[in-house]
Amino acid sequence: MDNVTHALAGALLAATTIRLVERRTGEPPTTFRRAAFTIGILSAELPDGDLVYSGASLGMGKLGYLLHHRGHTHTILFAVVGAVVVWALALAMRRQLRTHAFSRPLLWLALVGTGSHLVLDYTNSYGVHPFWPFDTRWFYGDAVFIVEPWLWIVALPPLIFIARRVAWRVLGGLLLTGILVAAWRMDMVGTGVAAVLTGGAVLWLAVMRTVAPASRAALAVLGWLTLEGVFFTAAGVSRRLVVREVGGAFRDVVLAPSPGNPLCLSALVVSERDGVYRVSSATVAPAWRVYPAAACRSDARGLSRVGTSDLAPTPAIAWGGSWSAPVSELRQIAAGNCEAAAALRFIRVPIWRRGANGDVTVSDLRFGEGEGSFASIEARSSASCPHPVPNWEWPRHDLLGAAP
Repeated sequence: MDNVTHALAGALLAATTIRLVERRTGEPPTTFRRAAFTIGILSAELPDGDLVYSGASLGMGKLGYLLHHRGHTHTILFAVVGAVVVWALALAMRRQLRTHAFSRPLLWLALVGTGSHLVLDYTNSYGVHPFWPFDTRWFYGDAVFIVEPWLWIVALPPLIFIARRVAWRVLGGLLLTGILVAAWRMDMVGTGVAAVLTGGAVLWLAVMRTVAPASRAALAVLGWLTLEGVFFTAAGVSRRLVVREVGGAFRDVVLAPSPGNPLCLSALVVSERDGVYRVSSATVAPAWRVYPAAACRSDARGLSRVGTSDLAPTPAIAWGGSWSAPVSELRQIAAGNCEAAAALRFIRVPIWRRGANGDVTVSDLRFGEGEGSFASIEARSSASCPHPVPNWEWPRHDLLGAAP
């Protein structure tokens, strides 16, 4: 997820912690309130600390980012250790927080905060591998767009009313206005969805204004969880629709809902039959009886080597272009080029093209194709092998076998 969403989750967790302490001990001191919001937001952002070293500092360029972002810091092991460090530093800096009434809630806040980052990152199609070093597989939620406006809309109004400083209220108002303006301006959202988002924001502001102050944080958390449930339900139905249509050739499907609209999901369907690897783009409508796929905006994904899908469109699935190649080509690339083999430890939907000089460009179609994509790697036949390369399992191990 984007870092604003992570920060909002941390702030909601902090506000909930403050209310729980308030119910037990009465109004907590200002020191505790400040520490709770600091710990909540910092711990919710902490796993993205890998951005410090996952780019150019490793000397691996884009490949270093692909392999090390959402890497070792996005694991349960790091989440626990990082949370304890944040908590211990807070207690070392403020002696007033060392009583059991304050220290224990702050520890739980730090643990849930770092954990929330892993859970939120799991919800989209980028993936995490939280169980390293015991399990090196990637796990994908395929349910929530990486910048989901509904999550901002649910979180910001209660935080605006909970904030005691005018500056924080103004910041919250600016963020809420910004996400709504972006919804109206983005082509991929559409005016109908933007109108619903705006109406939902106004209604939620009115609800937060009228409910008891002690209930605002709890209602926001409940609303957040309800939204996640809606998106995951839509993704689960969409996956079953795709599997039913593709049949025995099915290998995987990458799903991403349109921002603000769980009724329309873009899909990249990976299939394999008789030694031919194929990626097909599609639009899936989980509630197709009331909102068919034809009503959704299509997503062609700019496929090269395009062919027409051999599957007929239905009210639930509108098929787009497809890309295909022999599976043997992918296996040869993985076996004969160490840069490409390293990239394939991240790439979930590989497409590739060979140059006249023997170099090969491998891209992850989840993020586009060609030089403009951050997930497109030009693997040179003459290049030395990259390092350090983490031992993540190939996402396409079903076609490639176990990674060396």
